Amino acid sequence: MKRNFFAVLLVGAMTLLLCAVAANAASAKGFTVQQLKSMSTFLSNFTEIGLFNFDIEKSGDDDALHLGSDPSHPDLIRFGIWHNYINNFKSRIKPCKKKNCEYGSLTIEGKFVSDSVRKYFDIDLKNRSVDDSDPPYHFDGKLYHFEGADGEAVYYAEVKQAEWNGKIVRMAGELYNAEDKDDRPWTFEATAKPYKWNNKDTWAILSLRTNFRSDE
Repeated sequence: MKRNFFAVLLVGAMTLLLCAVAANAASAKGFTVQQLKSMSTFLSNFTEIGLFNFDIEKSGDDDALHLGSDPSHPDLIRFGIWHNYINNFKSRIKPCKKKNCEYGSLTIEGKFVSDSVRKYFDIDLKNRSVDDSDPPYHFDGKLYHFEGADGEAVYYAEVKQAEWNGKIVRMAGELYNAEDKDDRPWTFEATAKPYKWNNKDTWAILSLRTNFRSDE
């Protein structure tokens, strides 16, 4: 009986140890599981609108977008509009009040676009029209006018690893199809800096690079 009792204790202790190891595996570099989930949500704000390769401070000789070179960069404006279109449609996207609006049937206030860019990039956006974009975005001094679009595949980020490099957070993981989590065609690496937004701790993006999986 004693042998069985101690065997049960041993098994129980080993089970607790394995659970502890599994729970702390993600925090081996100093981040908890919940923090990795928050990072995943943060990065998904970029990937869900198709921003996969960019940086703020130019690094390397690849073809990534260099968004920090122009505070009115068309892709910053595109991000600010489509981020709100996806996440704040009911509260911030309004129909154009003009009948047969020539610049698009939907509108959003420029302040919401610039606020979103400041929140995620720590860049003070200069609102302006982007007429040579597809689709175009017309700014009338207060509102952006545009047309909605749906139907394209959406990809989210799942951060698998994260570590500090000085004052910069480096993150790595996989992108997966929002409609099929087993569809993971790309891996990614990203960097961000700690940032406060509305007195809350978050991150501001510095770079994001995606690569087609070599094992596909």
